[in-house]
Amino acid sequence: TDLRHIPVVSIDPPGCKDIDDALHCVRLPNGNYEVGVHIADVSHFVHPESPLDKEAAHRSTSTYLVQRRLDMLPGYLTTELCSLRSKEDHLAFSVIWEVDEDANIIDAKFFKSCIHSVASMTYDEAQAILDAGCPVETGEENISTTTKVELSVHFLNKIAKILRQKRI
Repeated sequence: TDLRHIPVVSIDPPGCKDIDDALHCVRLPNGNYEVGVHIADVSHFVHPESPLDKEAAHRSTSTYLVQRRLDMLPGYLTTELCSLRSKEDHLAFSVIWEVDEDANIIDAKFFKSCIHSVASMTYDEAQAILDAGCPVETGEENISTTTKVELSVHFLNKIAKILRQKRI
């Protein structure tokens, strides 16, 4: 499914090279939210039962040590081919939920997709957007990509707070 029209962003630690997930959130005309999580589609490059698949299964995960890490998959695959860097099209596996104002799931869809991340943000950059306050929702389709990203970060934060409160 072509999702390149949706302003998808990643939020990771500074210097992150293997951006494996990205997000988006928009308000729907009915007042609900569309929340998307997009995971890099490694399966496009790593085929079942291939030597690479078997070695990755043997390693089972990337291991992070103080001065280095032991990758489950080759670095070129994780930092280049499958890294959801901004300003590039990428293959992903996406889940899109429709949630109401109380973060109750109304609908969920799972599918392979093509996305175009518009920003690779650090935690501090996302926090700065939250600290600056939420831009006014105009309902116009012609709002800037920057404003769409800011709204997305605010909506995601709002939903995360509701979900966190429900868990407590």
